[in-house]
Amino acid sequence: MGLKDRIQDDIKTAMKARDAIRLSVLRMVLADIKYQQAQVDLRAELPEDVVLKIVGAYQKKLTKSLDDYPDGDAKSALLGEIKIVDEYLPQKATEAQTKAAVTKILGSTADRNFGAVMKLVMTELGGLGDGRLVSQIIKEQMT
Repeated sequence: MGLKDRIQDDIKTAMKARDAIRLSVLRMVLADIKYQQAQVDLRAELPEDVVLKIVGAYQKKLTKSLDDYPDGDAKSALLGEIKIVDEYLPQKATEAQTKAAVTKILGSTADRNFGAVMKLVMTELGGLGDGRLVSQIIKEQMT
């Protein structure tokens, strides 16, 4: 079962359970997926990695909007939405895994160009690397 199918099934489950918040979040994610699919071809299914990127982009959009809300009910509701979206994303690499990847890349290459090292580390971690954490660790280890 693909991620899109899982989201559609969870929408049905949320409808039956009358979970309005979960239903709303999942509908928004599905709308983003369908919008992207319409941009390519309505009849063709999107590859799983593209669907994963769309869900990740939605989660990133929610995370960025956290700064716009003052502490209180609205911010806690937004955190709840982020938690729902996180269930559909793979776990990010831990700080120890990230440090190990940075150390490995810095040890195997003589290139000390930040952008090139960043690209190699993100490739090494696959889609599981957190860009901010990777950037911070590279800066620490290169100085």
